Amino acid sequence: MAIDVVINQRHLQIQLKQLETVWHTVVNSYNLSQAADLLHTSQSSLSKQIAALESQLKADVFTRQGKRLTGLTPIGKQLLPHIEAIFAEIRTIENLSLDFNNAEEGTLIVATTHTQARYVLPKIVKQFRDKFPKVNLVLQQADPETIAHMVIRGQADVGIATESLLNNSVLRCHRYYDWSHVVVVPKNHELAKFAGVTDGVDLPNLASYPIITYHGGFTGRGAIDKTFAKAGLSPDIVLSALDADVISTYVSTGLGVGIIAEMAYEPSHYPDLVAIPVLHFGRFTSWIAVRDDSEIRQFGQEFIKLCQNQFR
Repeated sequence: MAIDVVINQRHLQIQLKQLETVWHTVVNSYNLSQAADLLHTSQSSLSKQIAALESQLKADVFTRQGKRLTGLTPIGKQLLPHIEAIFAEIRTIENLSLDFNNAEEGTLIVATTHTQARYVLPKIVKQFRDKFPKVNLVLQQADPETIAHMVIRGQADVGIATESLLNNSVLRCHRYYDWSHVVVVPKNHELAKFAGVTDGVDLPNLASYPIITYHGGFTGRGAIDKTFAKAGLSPDIVLSALDADVISTYVSTGLGVGIIAEMAYEPSHYPDLVAIPVLHFGRFTSWIAVRDDSEIRQFGQEFIKLCQNQFR
């Protein structure tokens, strides 16, 4: 299939295959070999597609170091959002066709953080599987920024995260739920007396103990760091981890006090720990995002509805 476009009175004939090659090359971090494997073709074939497009445009789309592609040129950066939009429309047409022929089968790819996948989504996944047993549900775990890019580039149908999703106009975001952090300590810890106190523990007191919390960029860690810095405090972060289970485990050993997301506190798993409210780091909102210029499968829309009904 070819698309005929008139730009500045010059007649161009750009093939969808050429645009698809650019898109897959970017998605695969400019690795032509990897992109070729996914497209079931050869690396030389992709190189020819790129060369043909650049010949049509009379400009390089990719920067190069020798024969290796290293990034996008200025015109390539301007082209990419339009290429992504074209394939978003194509996916919408494909999804309409698939839903018309068989709305109960297919694949739904959900990109989310470990915290959402581990502590929030299990009940939703069970409900979804009961309702759509023939749909292959894939959970891909990543950091919030990567999740946003995966949805934008069509590598995931749905993205769920707290940070980053609202920062891109390409995404349509649905509110999921609000949450805050809690401090977890052993029951015999000096701070355990604050477990029943509404305001929890104050920042200077908290900062006086070794702290175990999330790795940078995950689950509100940025807000934690900014709050301490604004108060002129430099807490001793003795361990950072991606998983609240890991944080709680090391808190149980006495390594330090933990700061985790409230939905990740599991008293039945850690009966030796108590949770203390902490209001200083603020409230957060988890969002569900899809591309704003395309429609996902009907069962994907049902997945979002199940999520939105979870906390009502």
